[in-house]
Amino acid sequence: MKNPALLLFGLFLLAGCFKEKYENPYDLIEDPGGDTLSTATLDPKSLSGLHANIFRPTCANSGCHDGTFEPDFRTVQSTFHTLVNHPIVKNDPQGTFSVRVKPGDVGASLLIARLTYDIDGNSGTMPLIVEPDSDWLEKKEQYIQDIKDWIAAGAEEGL
Repeated sequence: MKNPALLLFGLFLLAGCFKEKYENPYDLIEDPGGDTLSTATLDPKSLSGLHANIFRPTCANSGCHDGTFEPDFRTVQSTFHTLVNHPIVKNDPQGTFSVRVKPGDVGASLLIARLTYDIDGNSGTMPLIVEPDSDWLEKKEQYIQDIKDWIAAGAEEGL
């Protein structure tokens, strides 16, 4: 062999053509299929139930409370942390509110006002837009009562 460096280079080149066998550990996990948390088993007056029934399908849509601005209704956790004892951005002309949700005090919670009337005659009543597949219009009164009950009970984060 006249050029051992050329032979060595050829062996490295040839070795690089073979794929390394890799086993993905996640391939062994079985998919239970569908949503693992059934909304039928959630308490509709818990934050998880409110999120599944109201905040995610009605409020966390594109251009609304989808993480673009607060409150952020994409997850149960972001919902809690951007609602409960969270300072407000808009208030009514009387300056009635200081937080979005005040645990135990429905009347001091801006969220209820935003869902029931236009607080400043300019902002509109939430939700401003209802998705075609939302059941908000049919269940609005029950949903607002569920939110009031959650606030009155202390607005717990409980999942």
